Amino acid sequence: MSDLEVVMRELYLIKRDIDAYSLHSKTFSKYKNMFNGQNVVLVATGPTLKYFVPIQDAVYVGVNSAFLYDKIHLDFLFIQDYGTKSYLEKALEYKTKKFYGILNKKPEIIIPESVAIRHSAERYYTNYVKDPKINQDLDLVYDITTHPLTDYNSVVFSAIQFIAYANPKQLYLVGCDCNAAGQFNTKTPNHLNLNCVKNGWQKTKEFMSIYYPETKIVSINPVGLTGLFNDVYTIQR
Repeated sequence: MSDLEVVMRELYLIKRDIDAYSLHSKTFSKYKNMFNGQNVVLVATGPTLKYFVPIQDAVYVGVNSAFLYDKIHLDFLFIQDYGTKSYLEKALEYKTKKFYGILNKKPEIIIPESVAIRHSAERYYTNYVKDPKINQDLDLVYDITTHPLTDYNSVVFSAIQFIAYANPKQLYLVGCDCNAAGQFNTKTPNHLNLNCVKNGWQKTKEFMSIYYPETKIVSINPVGLTGLFNDVYTIQR
C-alpha cells in the first residue's frame, strides 16, 4: 500500500470508530456480563447442525438462516448481508432479538435501514477483513460499545464478539463447520474466503485466552475447527 492509501485507510477506520461509538453504546452496552454463569450456544448453519442435540437451559445465539432450524429457538439472531434476502424476509416473523450489521463492503449488500426498522432489529457496524495479510492489525474487539465489530468474512465473528462481551461460563460452537460443504438445509457450496475465516477462528482463540480465559469453548462435531478448541462429537467421525 502507498503512503496515501495507508493514511486514507487510517482516516476511514477513525471515522468508523466515531460512528460505532455513537451507535454501539445504545445497541450493546446493556448486554455487558449478561451471560455470566450461563451456557451459550452459537448456532451457525453448517451441515453438522443437523446432528446437534439441544442443550437445556442455554442461551442460543444464531446467525443467518439458523432461525430456520426447528429443534431450537434462538434468543438472539445476527444477520449482516443483504444478499441473504431469500431468507431475510422470513426472519420478519421470527420472534427474537435481532441485530442487523452494516458492512463496510459493497453498498448493495448492506441491509437497508428500512428493512431493519420493519424487523425491529438493532444495528451495528463491522470492519471487514478482506485479506489477513493486509489487515493484520484488525483483531477482535474487546469493548464492542466503542468500535466496529471485526468481520473475518463471516457473521459468526460478530456474534462471538457479542457473546464474549456478555461473558458466559461455556460457549458451544454448533454448525461452525468452517468449510465449503453447504448448509444444514441445502447442499449449495459456501462462497467463503476460508483462509480468512480460519484466520478469524485462530484470532478468536487468542482473543478469548487473553480477555475471557474462564470461558470454556466447546466445538460440537467440528470439521474445519478440529483441534482448535475442546472437541465433542455426537456423530461418528
